[in-house]
This record gives sequence, structure tokens and C-alpha cells, in this order.
Amino acid sequence: SLVFAMPAKQKAPRQAEEAVDEALDTSDGNVILPGSEWEPPKMVIKPPDQVQRLTEKDLNEEHTRVLKADNPQAPDNLARFNHKEKLYKFDPTVDQTAITLSLEGLLLHVESDDLKRQKVTEDMEKEAILKEAERKKAEGVEADADDARGLRNQFNFSERASQTLNPGTRDRSTITEPPASVEYAAIATQWEIYDSYMEDQERQKQAKEKSKAKKSADEKADEKHNADESDDVVHSEPVGNAAKILERMVNQNAFDDITQDFKYWEDASDIYREGEGTLLPLWKFQAEKAKRKHVTSIKWNPSYDDMFAVGYGSYDFMKQGSGLICGFSLKNPSFPEFSFTTETGVMCLDWHPTHNSLLCVGLYDGTVCVFDVHQTKNLPIFQSTVKTGKHTDPVWEVCWQEEDLAKNLNFFSVSSDGRVTLWTLAKNHLEYSDVMTLKLLGSAGAEAQTDDEASLCGLAGGCCFDFNKQ
Repeated sequence: SLVFAMPAKQKAPRQAEEAVDEALDTSDGNVILPGSEWEPPKMVIKPPDQVQRLTEKDLNEEHTRVLKADNPQAPDNLARFNHKEKLYKFDPTVDQTAITLSLEGLLLHVESDDLKRQKVTEDMEKEAILKEAERKKAEGVEADADDARGLRNQFNFSERASQTLNPGTRDRSTITEPPASVEYAAIATQWEIYDSYMEDQERQKQAKEKSKAKKSADEKADEKHNADESDDVVHSEPVGNAAKILERMVNQNAFDDITQDFKYWEDASDIYREGEGTLLPLWKFQAEKAKRKHVTSIKWNPSYDDMFAVGYGSYDFMKQGSGLICGFSLKNPSFPEFSFTTETGVMCLDWHPTHNSLLCVGLYDGTVCVFDVHQTKNLPIFQSTVKTGKHTDPVWEVCWQEEDLAKNLNFFSVSSDGRVTLWTLAKNHLEYSDVMTLKLLGSAGAEAQTDDEASLCGLAGGCCFDFNKQ
């Protein structure tokens, strides 16, 4: 309903002209409320669309409402990411629990482990108090009246206060000589400003001409180089790929009989050799750079069954030279697929199990390095140095490991200097950490040796290692 207040100066409606002591109903459904000394009479106007008064039947009618245990504030359109299907899906399960009050209590269940531990602690404290009291009684020492450990509220509080002397503040000042100053004076006339402006314009013009001349010379050189490359079709990259495919096809035709023997050859006389067999030589791989070098390690590629890497060095430790790494393929036994040279002999190598282009290598001088066979440069992408903790003796074995939590590639190495080291491929360098140091077991009389003597002769050289796959 709407309530209108009528000021005293305005003319009230006809129904409110006379003073009333109680509320009156008018013929059109409105209600006149009585006024007071401070307020004029009020008329409550009934809107035309207001519901009429309910009858006795309407009042006695029952309206059934069903109350559910659902939270009306809980969301019903939750979407969660499904890691298995790699997409967002609507979750039909909605938590309808609404917590209005949560308090952490101090009560413990009689059968809980916490209560048992608390009882054991209290019993131990009581036993300790009783033993202390018996000890004092046996020694003839009277119990302290202020000792409150036997009471339920075990407080023994003593207040202590002290006042310290605050150090006084000190002011320190100094006088320095002022910096030297120079007075400069000049007169800027209009013609001097004009001459300086013209000189600057001429200087900018000459700089632009020089840059244009240099740019035109570079463009001419690039055009000449592109023209030479376009004319030299024989040494272009598409012709190189086609030549490699053609070379493999020629080698497969030339070594077809060896391929057939590799697939189907079987010596029938092996059935008469009990516990023995026949070894048939197939391919022979060689490289011009590998002459007068020893084959120190061979490793098959885990992803490509026809490719393997060979490390060349020297087991004659008195005559050491440079090393060589060659990659051969059964599809082209006449020439290596790639080759890298090293400063010292190669002693071991290993392919990465998932990144099939990475090859870690251990050298004679204790250096470990990582090569990428996709690169054409004859340089490793990672290499250890004296500053980064390289070995001091030859590296006899290297082995890749699974990636760590930070998804960094890493591998292990063992050397005859007694160190087993973990190498991690960082952004642009190798980070090392010594996993263990191999030491010789001393005899019974070696206990009297000093630490310096043990550090000099107590290290053992490592030549190989292996990891449990499980």
C-alpha cells in the first residue's frame, strides 16, 4: 500500500476533513489513519491490483513444500580439466556440504593413539616426580614448599626485570673544500646559430650518402652471391640429398648378396657342431681418417636399427693422438654418415635413449663432451673443462640417465681417477656433481697412516659401471 502524508497548509481529502480518533475504512477501500499533535492524518490508498481479503476456505488450504538437503549456493556448472582426454569436461558431482561453524576441539577419543601416548607421558612424569621425591627423602632434603610440580596446575612463575643504560647519541661533522668551478661566457649571435645549423645539416647529408652507398654495395654482393648459388646447381642442397639417396641405392645393389646372407644364410653343418656355430663376415666399415687408430667403443642407435657409432682412439698410452667419431649405416657401408674429430682419443660413447641425435663421449684426457649429429660443425655442443670439474684420468664409460624433475638431460661417467660423476646439460654449459668416490680398502696396518697419505694412495680407478633398470 502507498502512504501519503498531507501537510497542514494543504487541503486534505474529503474523508480526512473531520478529525478521527481511530482508523476508518472508506467506501473505495482506502483507510484513514488518525493524526496526532505532531503529525497530520494519513490516508492509506489501496492499489487497484492488490489482492482481496482471503476467505476462510483460502486460509485453511494447505500448501505443501518439500525441503531438500541441497546447498542453494553450490555451483551446478563446474568444468574440470581431464588430463586423460586433454580437454575440459563438466563435472556432475557437486559438493552440497555447507559448513556454518568449525571449531578444533581439545577432546581425545578413549581408544585413540594420541590419548594412549598422552597417558604414557603423564605416567612417566608421575614416576619421575615420585623418584625425585624419594631421592630427596633418602638424602634428607626437605621438600620445597614452593614446588608446584605435584599440583594439578603446575606453574612456578617468578618475575625478573632489569634496566639497561642506553648509550648516548653522538654528532659528528666535517668541513670539505668546495669543488673547483670554471666560469665560461660566450655570445650567441644569429649568424653563429645559422652557421652551426647549416654544418649539422651538411653532416647528416654526408652520413646518409655513406649509408646508401654501403647498402647498395651489400645488395650487389648479395645479388652476386645468390646468382652464383643459383648457377651452381651441382653443389646445392637438393642435389646433395638426391646424391645421397642414389649412393645408397648403388650400395644396396652392389652389396645385395651380403644383404641376402644377412637375412637368410644358415650353415647346415651347425647341427653337427654341438655348442658351436659358424661366424660369417658380412660388411666391412672403414674410413680414411681412422687409419692407424684403435676401435675403442661401438654403440648402436636405439631409434635407428641400421645405424651405429664408432669411437677411435689408442690403447698405446705412450703414443696418444687425436680421436675420431664415425657414424655408419648398413644402408651405405662404403662411407660414414657423419664424423667428428677430437683433440685426444675417444675411449667410450653412448646414444641418448629418446633424443636419438645426442651422443655423449668420454676422452682420454678426462674430458666429456656431447655431440649433436644433426649439426654440420665439427664442434661439441657441450664440453667439460678444468673449471667445470673434468676428470684427471681417462674416462672409461659414459651412460645416459632419465631426465630429472626439471626435465634436464644428464649422464654419468666413471674414470680411473676414482670419481663417478653426474653431468647435467644446463643452458650453455655442463654442471657436474660427484656421486661417489671409489677408494681402496686399507689393510690392518694401514690405520696408522695419516690423512694425507690416504688421500694420495687410497683412490681406486673405475673402469665400468651399470644401473639397475628397475
